[in-house]
Amino acid sequence: MILIFVGWGLMQAWAPLGANLQLNMAPVSTHLEQLATISVSPHRTLSVSIFFLSHALFGYSVFRYIERRANGVQLVRFFGFVSLAYAAYGFAVYVSGNESVLWYEKWAGLEALTSSFVNRNSYAAFAGLGLQCLISYAIFWTQDELSENRKGRELYRHILETIIQKGWWLPVAILVTATVTILTHSRAGFLSTALAVFALFILSPNRYQRTAHFRKSLVGYSVVLATAVGLFYMSGELLDARLQEKVGSGLRFQNYSYVIAAIQDRPLLGYGLGAFDNVHLTYRTPYDLGWFNRAHSDYLELMHNAGIPGATWLVVALLLPITFLFKRLKFGLQYRVFVALGITSSLQLALHSFVDFSLQIPAISYFWVAILAMSLAIANRCELAR
Repeated sequence: MILIFVGWGLMQAWAPLGANLQLNMAPVSTHLEQLATISVSPHRTLSVSIFFLSHALFGYSVFRYIERRANGVQLVRFFGFVSLAYAAYGFAVYVSGNESVLWYEKWAGLEALTSSFVNRNSYAAFAGLGLQCLISYAIFWTQDELSENRKGRELYRHILETIIQKGWWLPVAILVTATVTILTHSRAGFLSTALAVFALFILSPNRYQRTAHFRKSLVGYSVVLATAVGLFYMSGELLDARLQEKVGSGLRFQNYSYVIAAIQDRPLLGYGLGAFDNVHLTYRTPYDLGWFNRAHSDYLELMHNAGIPGATWLVVALLLPITFLFKRLKFGLQYRVFVALGITSSLQLALHSFVDFSLQIPAISYFWVAILAMSLAIANRCELAR
């Protein structure tokens, strides 16, 4: 289905339909009306179509790489190390003055932690995915300890000793990554990550029928929740202030009316993938505040560029693998957390995409595709092995 969407993008770039009077291009400037294709910017549409195609091929490559479930575990562990590296770098820059992004002087988000990203919301999405990978690996790593016959203090002492001796880096990595996610001061990034992590804890346990195991898991989740609340109160003053702001007061929400107006003028065919700013500027007035080369809502921008039918097709195409993962959770056994990770990482970005454009950032989109492909591969292997 993704390939069909890519085909639609190619049709927008090449199909000679732009001169059709039924396309209702009246609100758009004259030079755009003269184009002979559906897309008002064919070269951008072609580029974005290839961008989508590259994600499909990359996801297939990752899926084929996970020939054994152990490969998936190693991949998630690698993602955790990468996320920790980004978080450590970002925290070091933040506490040392927060004046640069890599070797460039920082020009945006001066009060927020952004690591090597320019946009704090984008880094919050990236850090959220990394945090979920770390938590997933931690759950996988400790669940065997929970399932042994040890009880009471003996069990918890054994888990603590094991973590100190073998897995000391995991709680450190989770703590650092959770802290930097809060320090981005991104409301959507923080809330979408928090909801996704909560869903990950709900979906991950693989022994619901055992009351004792549920109680042990509940204790662990309570500790995590208490730690998260503590981190928020210690480092989330600016984030708390932003959360207190009235929803809908930002410029992006005021700008949505122009995006919706453009969608209404060309709802079926769209203006071409990647052609948002070419059209959007013609709808705004010189008196409007802010500058928008993106809609700050992936859903609205997708409808704007691909048309409502094309956008619906893509969303349905992305929901199918999520449905597949939900149905295979019961086959996960000890790998269930990695099947759940594909669902919750998608949930995080699906929520965040309502008010931002994180999936248009390659570092985030490829990261998510790799997680989803890994989850699909593990789910498939678990079902075949049952």
